[in-house]
Amino acid sequence: MSNDVQEQELGAEVVTSAGVSIDDGIETMRSKFENLCRDLNMDRQTEVDAFRMLNEVLQHYSLEGEIGHWFCCALFAACRQSTTPTVDGQDTVVMGNCVPLNNLLRSCQMSIYEFTPRIKLWCDMANLPQEFIQQMEELERKFFITFTLYKKYRKIFEQVFFCPPNEKKYSKYSTKCSYIKLDDICWRLFLCCKNQKPTTTLDLVTSYNLMMCCIDLIYANVLAEKRTDLINPNFEGLPPNWNSPHFDETQARNHCILKYFCEMTDEAKTMKATVFSNIMHSFFQANTIFGKEETLLGLVANKNFERNLRSLNVSYEQYVLSVGEFDERILAAYQLDAGEHNNLNEQALRPPVTPLTRKQDLPPQSVMSEQKFEPVAHATNNVKKLSATISRITEPTEFVKQAGEEHIAKILKIIEQMGNKFLAKYPMRSEAENRFRLAKSLYFYLMDHILRAEIKNKPQIMRRISLDIFNVTLMTCCTELVLYAYNTELNFPWILECFSINAFEFFKIIEIVVRNGKDCLTRSLVKHLNSIEETCLERLVWQRISPAWDIIGSAANPLPPYMEVCEGRTAGPLQIFLRKIYQLGWARILTLCNELNLGETKAEKIWTIFENSITNKIHLLQDRHLDQIIMCAIYIYIRVTKMLEPKFSKIMHAYRNQPQAVNSVYREVLISVKENGELEYRDIIHFYNYTYVPEMTKFCTNRLNANTDNVNLLLSPHPIERTTVPKKLIPNHSLYVTKMSKNEIQQSPDQLEYIISCSPAKKLEDMNKKVLGNGKRMLSFGDEPGLNAIDTKRLRFDQPPHLSQLQAVLDDRKSERN
Repeated sequence: MSNDVQEQELGAEVVTSAGVSIDDGIETMRSKFENLCRDLNMDRQTEVDAFRMLNEVLQHYSLEGEIGHWFCCALFAACRQSTTPTVDGQDTVVMGNCVPLNNLLRSCQMSIYEFTPRIKLWCDMANLPQEFIQQMEELERKFFITFTLYKKYRKIFEQVFFCPPNEKKYSKYSTKCSYIKLDDICWRLFLCCKNQKPTTTLDLVTSYNLMMCCIDLIYANVLAEKRTDLINPNFEGLPPNWNSPHFDETQARNHCILKYFCEMTDEAKTMKATVFSNIMHSFFQANTIFGKEETLLGLVANKNFERNLRSLNVSYEQYVLSVGEFDERILAAYQLDAGEHNNLNEQALRPPVTPLTRKQDLPPQSVMSEQKFEPVAHATNNVKKLSATISRITEPTEFVKQAGEEHIAKILKIIEQMGNKFLAKYPMRSEAENRFRLAKSLYFYLMDHILRAEIKNKPQIMRRISLDIFNVTLMTCCTELVLYAYNTELNFPWILECFSINAFEFFKIIEIVVRNGKDCLTRSLVKHLNSIEETCLERLVWQRISPAWDIIGSAANPLPPYMEVCEGRTAGPLQIFLRKIYQLGWARILTLCNELNLGETKAEKIWTIFENSITNKIHLLQDRHLDQIIMCAIYIYIRVTKMLEPKFSKIMHAYRNQPQAVNSVYREVLISVKENGELEYRDIIHFYNYTYVPEMTKFCTNRLNANTDNVNLLLSPHPIERTTVPKKLIPNHSLYVTKMSKNEIQQSPDQLEYIISCSPAKKLEDMNKKVLGNGKRMLSFGDEPGLNAIDTKRLRFDQPPHLSQLQAVLDDRKSERN
């Protein structure tokens, strides 16, 4: 059989329409669509573009559910892809045709939490550009951050203010500043402030501090106006003599309630004195608010209150119309404890996903993890854990200084240069200084721990500390951790671009940081490090400009398989790199096969196909994604063995359930590089049919046959992740050997630990005294043959063992590793 025929037989199906599920005829649908556009006063061109997009989608997909919801998606996409120039300047435009998203949702009888999953599906079906997809992700994130903050706002507002019993809580017709109007002006002030500094919108911790500055200011204004009827007398932060005739404006202005609600009080106070103060003065200069600019008081005085409320509303409306975003004032109308809005709560800033690899490195779950995920507390906890451990470290430790003044001066110069780059590229300088200061403290902390753990004498300290790439990647990793802790919008790999670091060099530092940062890294920070290591290995290291290709190009062909790069064997840069790739690939293959009900036996055969693509066809990965090769390996196995299921579409659906999944992986695959340097991208099925199959057909058809029970494929060994369950040495005694990871180990209140090759000899001697009642030494300190090989094991016991039985188990473990 010719290769061309074989390739045709292995080709993937092109996904087309599964039948339109809309009952309405095309004319009826068009009539409904036109009526919706008239209701929204939509311009003709946007209407035409949206309906054309709707028709194109209907040619290929079934649209289930309320048709009006899909109208909403089509119109919103058409609106966002058009701009309207304004009279403010040549470069000033209005996004969204001046049609607010709220109006669109209301006319289509759709809620925001129904809209967000629908628009994601629409992006896929309408094949919208990646820029639009990123805008939608940002829009969703911004709204859900605001929603999360509004929940906090509601609790805090009701804690510090009081609704007079003679006021109808939902009445807005009082002639002075009522409780409900005070609520309105406080929330609108925050919305306008955060839009003055859009970079704070996607930083949860900073946004929370900004919101608290607004509440603090309004609280001071209410105190200054002596509106004691609006002050909650039970609030613990009341100033002394707050309701006495002698309480004056100066006392009100100087009173601050930030410490009662901001766990990181100093940072919140710094924001109040700098960023927030500047925003408020700019509002006075632009006549957005009226009062006493020098003291920021008088905002709720009878003569200023109504016009301040109106002015803030107008300012915010102009912003919403100019960017085409969701009007977040509507949150004030939500009853947040109502069941119908629980979906918003579930979607808001979901907990960080757990990557498939290196789960054994995660710290143990805390008691708090069993409670409901609370985004603000989660982000604050990350920052607090870092700050509490390392914020007071402002220079290299005495241990690190042993390297000598010349080396210390060199690393300080590197840090200074990196700091200048960071300050130049980070959106807000005041925040940048604080963020980099904390990152620098983390760098000094980790440098000390890494050197103590890995270096035994001064000359080696000098060699390690003098490596520029080691210092640069470590500082880069520390800065990334701080940005993630603050939940900033500057997602990885922004930090690599900021410092001009390539992913191939960067990924090497991650495991070192995880291993040495256990005392200052939360579980979610370790998850994040694991996740960005996977991001490097799955796509960033395969970029055409990556130095990985230089190392691959100088290596023997074919590249070594997993068997030749596993633990205990050669460990050059290429071997370490490939070992990581193989471990990541197997974890994802096994997870996908389980999702597809293919089982581990078929997964092992698919693994061998995948491994061959690495060893013999590594060029398939250039400027592509590891998951693309994995999905193709699964499907070519299915086609060669003539299985009827799963189809490629089902493989893509299963892939979307993996924690790292993004739709661009299967929507945009590099096909070719044209002579002018232009890159051609198509979907993964096109890549499979015209690129992958021609490259892999010969290997697969030679090694597989049509009988799925009798596959002529010599299986390559795949990575095996050993369990961390403690192994009991003696049936009647409580002596166990286990890995050092503490995740899955039941902790005993009387437990004693000795870590081989790490713990001091005195500790083992004390343990023997405790269990034996005498000074006889029973366990080795690590100087006998066979013990040094298990430096990642931990011994735990409550009753005396027989040393011979212990040694037998240790020898058994040693043989397993070899």
